[in-house]
Amino acid sequence: MHNYSIADLEKLSGIKSHTIRIWEKRYSLVNPNRTDTNIRSYNDDQLKKILNVSLLIKNGHKISKVASLSPDEISDSVSKLTKSYDGFDPYINSLIISSVQFDEPLFDKTYNELKEKHDLCFIYENVFIPTLRRIGTLWSSGELFPAQEHFLSNLIKQKFHYAIESVPKASRINKKAFLFLPPWEDHDFALLYANLVLKKFGFDVVNIGKTISYESIVMSIKKINPDILFSTFIVGQKITAIQKFCDDVKANSNCKLFYAGNPDLLRLVRTQGKVFYSLNEFDSYFRKLSLGI
Repeated sequence: MHNYSIADLEKLSGIKSHTIRIWEKRYSLVNPNRTDTNIRSYNDDQLKKILNVSLLIKNGHKISKVASLSPDEISDSVSKLTKSYDGFDPYINSLIISSVQFDEPLFDKTYNELKEKHDLCFIYENVFIPTLRRIGTLWSSGELFPAQEHFLSNLIKQKFHYAIESVPKASRINKKAFLFLPPWEDHDFALLYANLVLKKFGFDVVNIGKTISYESIVMSIKKINPDILFSTFIVGQKITAIQKFCDDVKANSNCKLFYAGNPDLLRLVRTQGKVFYSLNEFDSYFRKLSLGI
């Protein structure tokens, strides 16, 4: 089991540290270990309990009542709430628990429940992205170890690969899309999302992913001769480097250029292409293009 500080619990659950301390003192909700200097330390099971309790409290349950429930009764209450709840907090909490406990069956159960009502693109925007952001704040500061975040990321990528492979053969629009990341970029979820959406709209998609040199990108452009190029900028990088990359891509291609990613970076760069600032904007644009609107 991993250990978490009370600050970690606050970031993951949304419950203030002061409130958690009160719950401990008044209701013995959790009993953290303490270091020699009296610093609280929580394990995976205690994190899970706080996440579940926070969800119940946010949905009208009284802490005095919740604190008297057994762990199984709390889980049952959360399960019932999930079935009648219109938001996504229960699913986000389940995915966080799945990540920190390396619990693939819980991930699959959560995803399958979501799939009954929503497609993967919707789930990615409304559940996966918020979950990854909450976990990422701790991972980037070293408070979660990287394997926990990688575990969740790889499970999500498996769902994307399966969905991409399962797209039925639609009427093709005789256009080829080339997807890639800049050499310094490592976040490829946007490429997987774009791959799925473009394939659904009838594009032939070539996705070469990440850790590709600029020379390989240029060689691929000449070999593939695509109709559109799509890339993203997420990681902080010198604006001059991003600008040079965009200029070089433009100089070595005659097709339409499309970019997405960190808005703060993109607004400082003249991409010489179209920039998307939301998933909905991306979907809408290519839906219209595929329909010839």
